[in-house]
Amino acid sequence: MASKRNYLIFEDAQQDLSLRTLFDVCVSSISEGTARVSKTRAQAGYPSYDCFRVDGREILIAAALEYYLFKLGGSGFEYEKASDFAEAMRKLCGWQWEVDRVLRNWVERVIRDSFFEEALDKNGYPKWVLKHGEPSYQLPEDYLRFACYIAICHVKYGPSESNYTANQIFGYVADLGNDLPAKLKKVGSGDLPKELAEFKDSIVSYKANDVFATIKITLKEESEDAYQKVLELLCQLLEFGFSKSYTIDFRSPEKSWLPIKGLPKIGVHQLFSNAIQWPALHKKIEDYARLAMKEFEWYENLEAEYCAMPGTFAVFALGLYDEKYHALVCNYLRICDGEHQGIQGNFILAYIEKYGFAEKGLELYALCKANLQHLPKKLKSLHDKQQIW
Repeated sequence: MASKRNYLIFEDAQQDLSLRTLFDVCVSSISEGTARVSKTRAQAGYPSYDCFRVDGREILIAAALEYYLFKLGGSGFEYEKASDFAEAMRKLCGWQWEVDRVLRNWVERVIRDSFFEEALDKNGYPKWVLKHGEPSYQLPEDYLRFACYIAICHVKYGPSESNYTANQIFGYVADLGNDLPAKLKKVGSGDLPKELAEFKDSIVSYKANDVFATIKITLKEESEDAYQKVLELLCQLLEFGFSKSYTIDFRSPEKSWLPIKGLPKIGVHQLFSNAIQWPALHKKIEDYARLAMKEFEWYENLEAEYCAMPGTFAVFALGLYDEKYHALVCNYLRICDGEHQGIQGNFILAYIEKYGFAEKGLELYALCKANLQHLPKKLKSLHDKQQIW
């Protein structure tokens, strides 16, 4: 005989009205900050899940959030209440796997499925488009604001692929005629401190948008002080908790590139190729690299063969400039995702051509070989010749 689970899910509260008192107590404890997350008790046939305990019963994390949103929708949906409770859940339980799934499902059920239908684009791929004809009702503003809150959370707290989900949600809201996504794109969420959201003087123009994870930087002229300011802003932004995957749009009069074949010639590459020319900035470049390097995160404006983990061009600039940054390069090669990124092979080739296969070069080659499925042919050839000699 199959065992019966001893924890409660959202459907239990829907089907058994007597259980709603337990769910109400759970919701109140979450809102008041007294709730604690624990694991469900061991039970044959069921894995262990994160839950809340109320009067000896276990309520799954997802169930508590689903119940709150269900009850709020029935009593008059309010953005402030919904976002405050979701924020309390995020802080208490984390973002991924439970909270993000429930909130994404809320968007799909309340907004997407109510107003959109699936169609095929010109290439035959599925997409969501507004249903034909006028909808029988319109969603109040609070629902759309909450959807945008969920999208912002996907950008801030989710992995890099969550940006796709966020953009989908913003698209739904915009297609329904709401201008909030456009406003957020222009000014961000408002959560960034003013000094990290925007800076401008006679030389440096800088603007960061935490909703769309973009950083725009323009220099009117080249100087050590200008790059010092840019690097300080980038480090402070990452220390504050900016999205781990992001885009840097950089422009300046000097368009120099690192002496590494096969690298994309875009702004973030130009930034560190220019900044490396001032030795006094090297420590700050290293600080940025260590803050930026995160496995499975990306510069969002690079794709396909040019995919690159944040910090890539800073590491390449330092590593090629001086062997004293060997430990930094080793750390980079250990954590970058070699399954989806390959430009580290181009860097190692340039490094070997400059420094040869001494002890440090051999270690970097070994790390790159272990990390990368296909080494550049010239790099492998140089190594094979070195082995013969």
